Amino acid sequence: MDEPTFQERGMPLQPDLPYASREQFLDHWDGVRFITLKLLASFKDQDLAYRATSNTRMVGETFFHIGGHQYFVARGVLLRRWRPEPGEPDADWPGLQAATIGSTAALHDWLSRTQADLRRWMASADAGALADLRPDNPWHEGIRGWLLLHHPYQDELHHRGQLYLMARLLGREPPMVFAEEHPEYWNPRKGK
Repeated sequence: MDEPTFQERGMPLQPDLPYASREQFLDHWDGVRFITLKLLASFKDQDLAYRATSNTRMVGETFFHIGGHQYFVARGVLLRRWRPEPGEPDADWPGLQAATIGSTAALHDWLSRTQADLRRWMASADAGALADLRPDNPWHEGIRGWLLLHHPYQDELHHRGQLYLMARLLGREPPMVFAEEHPEYWNPRKGK
């Protein structure tokens, strides 16, 4: 038997509204990034060139990709600009990647920067940046901005799973998976 729809349960869908406030969404992504950075700290610089198989990204490339995907989509959605301007990180992806993927410190800075840029751009974005249908994006015609932001968010979780596997294959001890399992993240949020 099929589950009743939201409308059948008396809960109308509002497709133009996200399910969480901007701050709730950002706070949750902060928790995801918190664990991603803890996971990065479990690797040593010499681990960053490791590949689980010959056709997968190296550890360092995977962490770089997480930040790059977030940066590209957040700028496109929130600033409504998909092409880089001179001086922006993706104006020279190969150069930035080469300078970043071999150092856990550089990757930490990159991932912290992209999270800070997301927060800064979100604070200045107009409501339409999230609610409007966005035919200008490179992937999906007719998708709203807030749903586009879910793409790099979910991609981070996907790649983090790969990185947990690689950490274990390298004999590293990765952190607990959920931010709520870390008192330094969870205690200030209890009951909120």
